[in-house]
Amino acid sequence: MKKSPIIAAAIAATISGSTFAADTSMYGNIRLEVINQTELNMDSHKMIIGYKASEDMGNGMTGFMHIELENDNADEKGTKWDNDLSYVGVKGDFGSVSLGVQNDAAGFACSGTDIFTINGGNACGVGATNGELENSLVYVKGFGDVTVVLGTTLDGDKNSTHPAPGDHMVLAAQYAADAFSVGFQLTSPDSDLNIDDWMVVGGTYTINDIVIGLTLADNGTDGATAIAVSAPLAGGTVKVGFDTGDALDVAMGAAGDGTATNVEYVKNLSKSVYTGASFTSVDGVDDDQIALW
Repeated sequence: MKKSPIIAAAIAATISGSTFAADTSMYGNIRLEVINQTELNMDSHKMIIGYKASEDMGNGMTGFMHIELENDNADEKGTKWDNDLSYVGVKGDFGSVSLGVQNDAAGFACSGTDIFTINGGNACGVGATNGELENSLVYVKGFGDVTVVLGTTLDGDKNSTHPAPGDHMVLAAQYAADAFSVGFQLTSPDSDLNIDDWMVVGGTYTINDIVIGLTLADNGTDGATAIAVSAPLAGGTVKVGFDTGDALDVAMGAAGDGTATNVEYVKNLSKSVYTGASFTSVDGVDDDQIALW
């Protein structure tokens, strides 16, 4: 495992040494919000700058890299940029192997419920990081309608509390065909951490452009459930979802077991511009949240 940085450097050098021949692209995103909860305020809640590239290495192999910086408080209150995603890898008939800061595979189970722009995904967060893994080595392989992911993190995760710093093993799989998909992710911390395994299981079913999602999560202590529905409406998409479980008191500031209700409408105004509105209510929290962006 200690040779991983050497492998990563070799792949990065291969791509950077032939930049002009590589398939490269840059992208960005900024979301301006007006939020009314305890007080009315406006902020540029999220800014993202990304760069990705791939290069044909011959013998059926492709090298790739991805760099993404994110600022979740890009207003006068904060100017810190986080290394949101930064990894390099190779792929071919054998699958793909990548090293660096990468997303976990919780989306296999949560893609139908973690669909809200500002809030949501809290139930999935009970049984998974549902975000980036630091120092991670990930292998992905597809077998027809089934995709398998094997991963390990070395000395922790980008989120310092979930999972706690340390070594973790990740096993995930998804079956997706036609209108139905189902997936799961199991995260197993190092036994030295004395933390239970986490599990998320869920899927989606599509009926006439209406997508129904269900997620069940458990971390050995707390359980959570999420259900959400999205459907086309007036040239956009309306989304309604409910998260409930023991961990919502921490995730959303609720006093005791909470249920979060999310309602959102999003519409693309052009290829690169979108607008939306959302309403979030959490049991045990005094103020509901209304947001426009």
